[in-house]
Amino acid sequence: MSDSLTHDAFLKDLAARLARSEEAAFAELYDACVGQLYGYLVARLGSHDAADDVLQSAFLRAVKSRRRFRGVENPVAYLFQIARNEAARATGRRRIVPHSLTAAEPYVNTNDNSDDAEAVAAALSRLEAADRELVELKIFAGLTFREIATIVDRPAATIATRYRRALESLRDWLTRQYR
Repeated sequence: MSDSLTHDAFLKDLAARLARSEEAAFAELYDACVGQLYGYLVARLGSHDAADDVLQSAFLRAVKSRRRFRGVENPVAYLFQIARNEAARATGRRRIVPHSLTAAEPYVNTNDNSDDAEAVAAALSRLEAADRELVELKIFAGLTFREIATIVDRPAATIATRYRRALESLRDWLTRQYR
């Protein structure tokens, strides 16, 4: 049995356990994706505080709507979809300005060169919002094209094509800027 089939079986089992309201299943879901989800939300919202609030709201909404997990194939992708919707609500309700941190802060980790992070932030800001989100979901959240397709409700092939074009655009812009 391949790792992919094992992972898919794990996700289906987790979804069934979530639908039955098994407390341990919610803890597993949290552990499986909290880091990726938080990173995505910080990049999306531009604020650690806003990301904390939306993360909490997303998990609360997931627990409240636990029966909906019954028809879900991938609970991680479903949780990202919930968080994406919560982020949209939060930006409308609180007038959060995406990327309100210093331009590079959402993309910086302890190993990053700050000049490189600034260059990445500048390049990403040039992308259309939908393409920037695809890059953030793929690179910063570490999701597969299939998971991203579930979240944004588009075919995986379309996601892969748009992602590739976004990366080409980033590469072209960075090459022109830093020759």
